[in-house]
Amino acid sequence: MLEKRVKDAILRVRDRAADRGVQAAFTLHREDSHLMRIGNSSVSLSTSERLTRLDVHVVDGRREGSHTQMTEITSADVVEAALETARAKARVGAEKDYQPLLPEVRQSIEEEPQLDPEVTGLDPAVKAEGYGEIFRGAGEEYNYSGSWSSGQTEVYLVSTANSNEAYHCGTDWKFSVVLKHPERKWELQHGQTGWRADDFDPQLSIDSFRRYIPIYAQNPGIEVSEGDYTVILGAEALADISAMATFTGLSGRLWEEKLGWTSGSDIGEKILGGNVTLVDDPTSDLTFRMGFDGGGMVRKPFTVVEKGVMKNLFYDLSTAAKYGREPTGHDTGSPSLVLHTGSGPQDPLEAVRGLGKVLYIPALHYMNMPSMARGIFTGSSRFSATMVEDGEITGPIFSTRITDTFQSVLSSMRTLSSEAVSQNQSNTYARRSPRAMGVPSYAVVEGVKITDCADSF
Repeated sequence: MLEKRVKDAILRVRDRAADRGVQAAFTLHREDSHLMRIGNSSVSLSTSERLTRLDVHVVDGRREGSHTQMTEITSADVVEAALETARAKARVGAEKDYQPLLPEVRQSIEEEPQLDPEVTGLDPAVKAEGYGEIFRGAGEEYNYSGSWSSGQTEVYLVSTANSNEAYHCGTDWKFSVVLKHPERKWELQHGQTGWRADDFDPQLSIDSFRRYIPIYAQNPGIEVSEGDYTVILGAEALADISAMATFTGLSGRLWEEKLGWTSGSDIGEKILGGNVTLVDDPTSDLTFRMGFDGGGMVRKPFTVVEKGVMKNLFYDLSTAAKYGREPTGHDTGSPSLVLHTGSGPQDPLEAVRGLGKVLYIPALHYMNMPSMARGIFTGSSRFSATMVEDGEITGPIFSTRITDTFQSVLSSMRTLSSEAVSQNQSNTYARRSPRAMGVPSYAVVEGVKITDCADSF
């Protein structure tokens, strides 16, 4: 719960601004974050920070001004000073060729859908011991690296448009660990995610490494030739491809400006495979649930692709104003994208039995886009990638690059797992804005283009 003195200070300035006819929105963003990094099997960084940001946005006719002040709210004077700075910026801003929209809290919300105080105060010693248990369980002869981010996020939004208030508070954490052979240099990776402290289980990472270590230790690396392959994409790879495809193809701004890969398609046209349904679903516990956006809209399940057909586009407040559209509740750094599951067996190896040689790529490293307009993406396998023959893993593959289009990959999914998992996609380099995606635990995709393979891991 936001402290009364902080809330009162913001509301006092909001109400005075409304009485003066000033159009302004006030967003308080507070985070209590901790980050641990591991390098060479020891703690290389352990840092905590508690940050409060006050964002003030002013609409003055067709001009806008914004100001972010990083400070604790000790009085109404702090809020008033930030407001006056935003107003000054609006006065000297260039006029828009459209009427900007002011954020408006459509209904009062106070939510704590995923909150665990133990995550907020998670002791770094607990994290260090978690890593230590994995090192001992998987083998101390290997070299380990990784990162573990955890924390609490508060967001409070009001505007002069009305007297409603929106408040959100939640916790989240993202864990990763990489095992590396000191001489042969192959790498295995495992990740975990959640919002409760007791969701973390070091045994899950130990078991994952123990399954892969004999495969890598007992078999030479395989260099894959260029060509088209059937590929098992793990949850991380599938989530990254789906998310990148969604935000470059189903963003209203990119579509309006003909920059995204769907710019030649219209609502109601089929753009992906018939087994692809993508929904922004803030009610899903596989995501970090955020009940409102920065424009003040209540966020509800919002389908953008249904059985391969483009049904809707995401419109943030600014894009909606510019192009005369309705905002869709997507002024947020915490989308809740969900790719619906299929009917495939729980074991991905069972799903490819009888299909001959198949590549198993759990994750894609350093993904990028050679062409956003054509929807071309690229990324390399690097971690835990293997060759599968008739449903049996036969050995590790060297670092192998996929370069293909979103439409090709997401239209050629032979099998989607019936099991849904959460894949954390949060960024640790900006303000805390937790993001996770719900995806099938794997997808079997036919005809994936392999464009390069290294001669080493």
